[in-house]
Amino acid sequence: MFEKICSITSQLLYVIVASLLLLPLLALAQTFTHVHLRVPDTNETAQWYQTLLGGDFRPGGMASTRYDNGFVGTMLDESGVAPSAGSVIDHFAFSVSDVAEKVTLALSAGAKMVSEQRQGITAGTRAIVQDPWGTNFELIEDNEYPGIHHVHLVSQEPEALRDWFLGVFGGEYHAERGAGQIYSIRYDGIWVNISEAETSAAPSRGRSLDHMGFRVDDMETLVEKIRSTGYEPHEIRPANPTSTTLLMFFEGADGIHFEIAEPGGATR
Repeated sequence: MFEKICSITSQLLYVIVASLLLLPLLALAQTFTHVHLRVPDTNETAQWYQTLLGGDFRPGGMASTRYDNGFVGTMLDESGVAPSAGSVIDHFAFSVSDVAEKVTLALSAGAKMVSEQRQGITAGTRAIVQDPWGTNFELIEDNEYPGIHHVHLVSQEPEALRDWFLGVFGGEYHAERGAGQIYSIRYDGIWVNISEAETSAAPSRGRSLDHMGFRVDDMETLVEKIRSTGYEPHEIRPANPTSTTLLMFFEGADGIHFEIAEPGGATR
């Protein structure tokens, strides 16, 4: 009898440990795909980012530069859009080995200095520059998370925005990471950082950094979640007339503009 109890106990412990090991994978179910910029020349912008940060340049009408954990995408807009600063999506960040070197290269290629080099809160040395088309991006030294590092959001109610993100997209919240100044959520691919804004931020749709993207496995379930929080998709369609990927666009909490993709979703 004792041996049988020990055997059952061991099996239960195995199940519990296995479940705990799977929790991070479940939490990171949503996969980051991209940030999307409005620019007057898509190929010029994507090539600019490739020259500065490396990656795989993909020319075309919506040219992009692709990295292992996502891409910087572009869309044509010749109207002279407002910059990302002042918007709820303040900037995105890229991990580099030498911030000073990349800042020098960026400035020589037409970028403007926004925030001088200093020690970061969530990682090492960082600096913020603005690209020639109005989007702020951060250069940060963090070898643990290469490629596109994070998307930084600002809100007058950062805790509420954090809770909305966790409720809609899931994710893994790291309370200790932001030292009480930044709310950091980990997704498959990047961090989403949220900090407090002194004044109300504008919606991101129509700004130089228009939206951020995620890939999901079940669009229908996500749409239900979005609607339950009081928001509505403004467009659901195939990625193109022959694509099997379903796209959904919506403006969520604080006016964050999102593009959501479900591979194979257009065949349902």
